[in-house]
Amino acid sequence: MDDPEVRIWQASRADSEAAGATALFGEKYGEQVRIVDIGDFSRELCGGTHVGHGSNAGPIRVLGESSIGSNLRRIEALTGHDVLRHYDNERRLLEEVSELLGTRPADAPEALRKRLSHLVTAQQELDRLRAHKLREHAQRLLTLACPSGRGHIITKHVTGISPAELRQLALEVIDQTSTDPTIVILGLEHDGKAMLVAAITPSLTTDGIQAAQIITRAAKAVGGGGGGTGAVASAGGRHPQALGQALQLAAEDASNALGSK
Repeated sequence: MDDPEVRIWQASRADSEAAGATALFGEKYGEQVRIVDIGDFSRELCGGTHVGHGSNAGPIRVLGESSIGSNLRRIEALTGHDVLRHYDNERRLLEEVSELLGTRPADAPEALRKRLSHLVTAQQELDRLRAHKLREHAQRLLTLACPSGRGHIITKHVTGISPAELRQLALEVIDQTSTDPTIVILGLEHDGKAMLVAAITPSLTTDGIQAAQIITRAAKAVGGGGGGTGAVASAGGRHPQALGQALQLAAEDASNALGSK
């Protein structure tokens, strides 16, 4: 908007340095150099072309900058009509967001902040309810504990929970159990896949038993594999129809682990 004049002139390298011209890092120059002045705030050695006045570039919108090498940065920007098109697109997006929020564009940020705050509160309440539901589910699973060797085994094909909650549920059962040692093996069918989790009480890890060894054969039965170290391990496979067989195999391996010490 200030429309600074762009002046291009030639000089020797020594004269350009005396005039305060800035050379680009790493560039090589001859004895005669091309100098570009933009208003009274920029003087650089440059071999490229430039507009005659600053306003010829029109509006400028910097989109971002990044590293392209040691001590080198790249700035990406739009100029001229491309900036106007960019602003027009942003205006349409703001209008669409405002319409979804049921407010004016100027009030959209505050309206969105309130919605997000309510969403966080609702999510926290949902997480609290889900955690409570998992605790209740764990209590029901505890009634399924069967004596085996020197401990107990709980095996169950569960439904109505997410894969992430499957692991939480197994750990919740271990936390609530009053019988030690105990092995919990849970299976879940989700999106056409079989998922397994095994959790064991800490005393078993002290004896050298790993949760992963409980579901190694079970993982193969459902056509997949798994992993984990210590007191909890998980597995998954492509054959959910074999989940019952997998749980049976895991129960056998759990029984052997409890009877081997």
